[in-house]
Amino acid sequence: MIKLLPGRRRDSTRPSVSEERFHQGTRTSLDLVAPAGIDAARSHLTLDGRYLRCLALSEYPRYVFANWLGRLIDFDAPMDLSLHIEPLDSNATIRQLTHRLVEFQSSRMLDARSGRIANAEREVAYEDVERLRDALQRGEERVFSASLYLCLKAAALPGLDDLTRRVDAALSGLLASARPTLYEMLPGLLSCLPAGQDHLAHCRNLETTSLATMIPFTSSHLSSETGVLYGTSVHNNSLVIFDPFNRQLENANKVVFAKSGAGKSYACKVEALRALMLGVEYYVIDPEDEYRRVCEAVGGQYIRLSGASPHRINPFDLPPGSDDSADPLTERLQSLQGLLGLMLADRASSLTQREKGALDAALIETYRRAGITRESRTHGNPPPVLRDLYGLLREQGDEHGLADRLERYVDGSLGQVFSSRTSVDLDRPFVVFNVRDLDQDLRPLGIYLIADYIWRQVRTKRRPRMLLIDEAWSLMQHEEGARFLASMARQARKHYLGLTTVTQDVEDFLGTSEGHTVLANSSVQMLMRQDASTIDAVTQTFRLSTGEREFLLSCRKGEGLFFAQGSHVALRIEASPMEHSLVTTDPAEIAEAEAAR
Repeated sequence: MIKLLPGRRRDSTRPSVSEERFHQGTRTSLDLVAPAGIDAARSHLTLDGRYLRCLALSEYPRYVFANWLGRLIDFDAPMDLSLHIEPLDSNATIRQLTHRLVEFQSSRMLDARSGRIANAEREVAYEDVERLRDALQRGEERVFSASLYLCLKAAALPGLDDLTRRVDAALSGLLASARPTLYEMLPGLLSCLPAGQDHLAHCRNLETTSLATMIPFTSSHLSSETGVLYGTSVHNNSLVIFDPFNRQLENANKVVFAKSGAGKSYACKVEALRALMLGVEYYVIDPEDEYRRVCEAVGGQYIRLSGASPHRINPFDLPPGSDDSADPLTERLQSLQGLLGLMLADRASSLTQREKGALDAALIETYRRAGITRESRTHGNPPPVLRDLYGLLREQGDEHGLADRLERYVDGSLGQVFSSRTSVDLDRPFVVFNVRDLDQDLRPLGIYLIADYIWRQVRTKRRPRMLLIDEAWSLMQHEEGARFLASMARQARKHYLGLTTVTQDVEDFLGTSEGHTVLANSSVQMLMRQDASTIDAVTQTFRLSTGEREFLLSCRKGEGLFFAQGSHVALRIEASPMEHSLVTTDPAEIAEAEAAR
């Protein structure tokens, strides 16, 4: 038999020494966010090699306006702004305000008996207190205890002092002032943390109307719940997230204006990579072979349009199974009229009415000989090619000389480009059309042919797509091309298509009525660095302020103004290292990457 001796009972809720040592050896979230050390001085803190200073707003302006703190929120320096709000009991506040009114009234009566002039500050305070008490009694207002703290950060102490002076100057312009929390820098830092705890209690009593003006309802930022990350705001480093297919927008079209080397292609490629992750299909017309690496990285389809390339697009193809087109043959004839107008007319001119009439009759006959009429059952027959139209014009005599002008596109060096059956398929989410090897005079034809082919594809099935036309001014130089681009900008929305127009010839682009049509039908505009010779036209067209004008003249590569939903945001394009390796056009970086690979 074993007898247990009486002893002390161990508290089962208290952890043992071993358990405490075990918990001390595990890593927690505090170990991840806690600094290595803090050096607290009289007027600043040193936190992991950075200098911090906390300010408390001490003087508030008498008259405020909505978002009057926006100047601090958009301050172009690292700063944390913390606003603590605590509601106060209305009944207790009314009793205190009544007591204050009694004090003011007593002072007024004493001055009246002594024959002294009423004190102006006391009269203003009496009116304010009386107005606030009446509003509280009617339930129109409530009273809150508010505290506002600023935490400034800099890499060195002189920089922190300079930042403090700049903040003081900004507050002085608002008729307010802030004081450093001397000897209380650590409680000030804790008050600026996201924990929401006020360790300083430098409070000011404010009614609902005044307090509402301090909440940053508006700021120099543009961010939505879903969309593409375009970059960060230059002023406050906030994320610029925007969905071009947002239903609140009129359309998903966008124009990008910038001088050469400003980073417009870089920005468009970054946007394309991120839009692919959201399920947006991209078609790119690439005039400089800049999108090949991006296309290969995402498994896209790369199409090179030139005489030596096996890729062909037949402009005579009918749209495959279009649902909204009652007569696809008529629409194809109209598109062919535009393409042939580019081919056969001189620059800055168009075909005459007689030439258009003869060409229209020849096109209808060419389709008829291929067994295609306006009856839908014939639309499955193999379509003709440009060579068939050329042969028909020669056969009919061609009194207008159309066949002579068309010959170079059939039997000449360009015969394989424009007079062959289609050998490409737009079945991938990222398709690039390279027109670099086309002659400068033929590039508008290639762009028109590609855009028209894409237009036929997007009308068959509606899903979010984006067509990016780089150096669109080459197409705008021709009357038919400009008219086609303006028509696409007006009708793209109906077919779930967004048109992105990129050009560096801003003044010439805006000098045409079609260019203004494209701009007017674009809900999003991006302006990057401009030249002094074009800034006047840009300023007048977009109604830029003086600050925005100066920003476009001096901004760095990859920076610009982003206009959407009435907001003007100074934007900085930022790419991840992987994205940068794919979208950069710097020859030195590309050579280094190829050597390393």
